[in-house]
Amino acid sequence: MMRVSELSKTNMDIEHLSKSQIVLLTLLVSFVTSIATGIVTVSLMEQAPPSIAQTVNRVVERTVEKVVPGAQTASVITRERTVVVKESDVISQAVERVNPSIVRFYTGNAEPLFLGFGVVLDASGVIASDSNIFGENADATIIVSDGGRVRAFVIARDASSGLAFLRSATTTTEGQAVVWKPAAIAIQKPVLGQTVIAFSGKTISRIADGIVTALIPRESADAPSLVVIDTNIPGDTTFPGTVLANTDGQIIGMSTGISRGSSLSGYISSPALDKKPAQ
Repeated sequence: MMRVSELSKTNMDIEHLSKSQIVLLTLLVSFVTSIATGIVTVSLMEQAPPSIAQTVNRVVERTVEKVVPGAQTASVITRERTVVVKESDVISQAVERVNPSIVRFYTGNAEPLFLGFGVVLDASGVIASDSNIFGENADATIIVSDGGRVRAFVIARDASSGLAFLRSATTTTEGQAVVWKPAAIAIQKPVLGQTVIAFSGKTISRIADGIVTALIPRESADAPSLVVIDTNIPGDTTFPGTVLANTDGQIIGMSTGISRGSSLSGYISSPALDKKPAQ
């Protein structure tokens, strides 16, 4: 009977506790419970097999890494996206790169006649073209974009490729300085099926695109690496010195008498352009 009465008295004492006292009592019970739980967990892990302990440790380490504030860890987010490139855009960009390096040769008469095309090889004004354009003549006239005239003189010819190399004057016939933009010459060999661009147009810039349809070896001891690049570009759009470029805006060939002898739509490959005379 005494124990029942004592228990009843304790219950009555708890009922008369204030709210703050109840909160403090709750915190005390929670603290004691957490200590007891920690002691039980440690004792159980000491008695558990090593494999189970390692698993628990790994889970804890990964959890801690995720809980660490972002200021202490660096996270990298990689985003991938697919970019669709249209062939027409690639061709137009290649045209923009190559066009400033192409020149047109004319006779030096009062009413100049179109002879053919050339491509600028360096900033000093060395230009490559089809040797057949000049015949026995050693000079021609270039009309630049502003209408000025620049004389150019043949300084070398290459019989194996049909190329002629010319050096231009440093000023126009009117005394204006000339700035040349050299073309980029392709190092890689052309491949069958590769998209190519031909530059032509006697008075305005015109282009024709096609693919490489054949690579015809040139039997020459002086230039064993040369080939004629045959294309499906119509032959009637090809003029002496017409330049052939790839979609990276690099020159890969030029129309010469040698290449046209193999195919009307053929172009001598770019290694021949590397044979320009030393400065």
